[in-house]
Amino acid sequence: MINIIKQRLKEQRNSVIIYLLSLSGYALLMISMFPQMKKMDIDALIRSYPEEIAKFFGDSGMATYSTIEGFISMEFLSFFFMLILTFYIGSVAGTAIAGQIEKRTIDFNLSQPISRTKIILAETTTAVFYIALIVAATSLSILLFTKIFNIDLSFTGLMAFTFMAALFAFAHYGIALFFSSILRSKSTVMLLTVGISLGSYIFLSLTRLIEKLKDYADLSIYTLYDPEKLLKHGVINWHQVEILLAIFIVGLILSTIIFNKKDV
Repeated sequence: MINIIKQRLKEQRNSVIIYLLSLSGYALLMISMFPQMKKMDIDALIRSYPEEIAKFFGDSGMATYSTIEGFISMEFLSFFFMLILTFYIGSVAGTAIAGQIEKRTIDFNLSQPISRTKIILAETTTAVFYIALIVAATSLSILLFTKIFNIDLSFTGLMAFTFMAALFAFAHYGIALFFSSILRSKSTVMLLTVGISLGSYIFLSLTRLIEKLKDYADLSIYTLYDPEKLLKHGVINWHQVEILLAIFIVGLILSTIIFNKKDV
């Protein structure tokens, strides 16, 4: 099991570095823009927008766009950051089972004196480590860049965001791994994972616009992820933590059961 973890860490290292550099670069771009954006009369511009646009982007609309928490959330953390991370999650989860079956490389692992359960746990350990690393490194870059540009950002809020963002990503991995256990194509797993995440985000936005959908907002996983509130208040909703952990654990358990019974 340790050998599999070491091998996966080595295989994914370069791609993770690319994700880290890309996300950090985008964070630098957004944060470097904020001082100039703040000097502009953003509130007046926002008030000129149709009400529907404000509702689409959140209950508070775009009213907090002139704060660093609101700006970085809307321009980066609310969806773009998680979308990019979901591509990584779909890729590694897809490779864990479906991708190896598709390429027939799983035969080698199954020929080793190690159970299928340990193979899943090794793949998951690697994924969880790198997901946490990407989230933590992105938060660290945000902290560093705000210091460089003399922008006040609560350290407690950033830590709360980091914790919840990692859990939110773990929940996505649980879903993606489940797809990987029932499918035989890595690309299909990736498309489903990204598609569900994107669809969930759009659905939540539509619930703010369409009255008939309002009562169904909780069906979107994005109700469990609000970076602006986390950055501002630094308060963790432990009920949401329980739900995200449950999604991750259930996905892992179901994937393990299915994989152990799967004819590959």
